[in-house]
Amino acid sequence: MNQIILTCGQFYPIPVAENEGAVAQFLIRPGNFLQIVLPGMSESEKAALESGMIVGGLMYEHGAMMLLFQFFGNDKPESTFSVPYNVRLLPPDNRVLPNIDSPEQTFSFEIHAIDENKILRVIRQTAMPPDMTLEFLNAVLDQLVTIEKPGIMKGWLERKPDLLIKKSLAWVLD
Repeated sequence: MNQIILTCGQFYPIPVAENEGAVAQFLIRPGNFLQIVLPGMSESEKAALESGMIVGGLMYEHGAMMLLFQFFGNDKPESTFSVPYNVRLLPPDNRVLPNIDSPEQTFSFEIHAIDENKILRVIRQTAMPPDMTLEFLNAVLDQLVTIEKPGIMKGWLERKPDLLIKKSLAWVLD
């Protein structure tokens, strides 16, 4: 397997599905990462992504799952992203479903923030706290066997992410 080395300020070599916004590349080989494409990334947005508090949200209903990530700078929200997630879209042979071994288990992932020129601006390691990890992994397991009810995701996507996160279950990430 080829190893990819990521370096801030250099070209981002991993394919990006969106021109703007966030995509959760979770529960796949080779690892878990949140890709954030932010054209015209300001210094305050970069600082919030690099080191600001992160609030993570989760909404799950009848097979539809929305993850939300809000990044803070100077004690106020700087950027909020809504991220639809569907484990059924992952190829089964590339899917990695962890066991829940402990009520204190966390789900770790990297944040990759990329600008409009596909230059990696931020790499950051973070983790869902145990309660969020349990909610997320239980929702994933349910999603695998539940047919998504039409209209739920569409309704969520019509709302602004900063308003949607207020209606979700939410946690501060490590």
